[in-house]
Amino acid sequence: MREFTPLQQDAICEIFNISVGQAAATMSQMVGEEVLLSVPYLQFYTLENACELLSKSNLRICGVQQDFDGCFNGHAFLIFPENRSLELVRLMIGKNMPIEYLSELEQDALAEVGNIILNACLASLSEVFQQQFHCGLPILHIGSSQEVLQRCQPEQLVMLLHIQFTLADRKIEGYVIFIMNSDSLDLLVCEIEKFLSGIGPQASY
Repeated sequence: MREFTPLQQDAICEIFNISVGQAAATMSQMVGEEVLLSVPYLQFYTLENACELLSKSNLRICGVQQDFDGCFNGHAFLIFPENRSLELVRLMIGKNMPIEYLSELEQDALAEVGNIILNACLASLSEVFQQQFHCGLPILHIGSSQEVLQRCQPEQLVMLLHIQFTLADRKIEGYVIFIMNSDSLDLLVCEIEKFLSGIGPQASY
């Protein structure tokens, strides 16, 4: 299992911290009130262990998937417990209905939240590493963790970032996860090292 050094982990968390701040500003404009996103906490898992973690307290989850390709490639997901994703939709568009009756508009709203956050993460990586990433369209999945992550391969590794949304006096926890093979993860480490060498002794991580 790949492990980042503390310096590498601090660097990637700071990169994503910038991106979730940008995403929070965009979401604040969408919902008309302040949205706060916590500093992400980074952990690594095998795909099997990630599925176990995601299903521990929530048998069903909502996941917005966006595939990406560039100097490294993989699958990016924004994951929420099913009931919390419905709450987020209700806050966004003000509707009150069971999750099984999600309208096309509500599904689009969830996909748009994923698109905002995942694009912000990839944009930060692109800016910091000075590399271009090509992203697919966001796809919404609802089901068990195994069903949501079914397109991923068992040998792929999961970089999981735990984030917390705070809006309308409520806290909604979710995950941003990047699923990559070992080669792509090694390339990510190389990009982080190039970034760290570029900022030299002024690094505050």
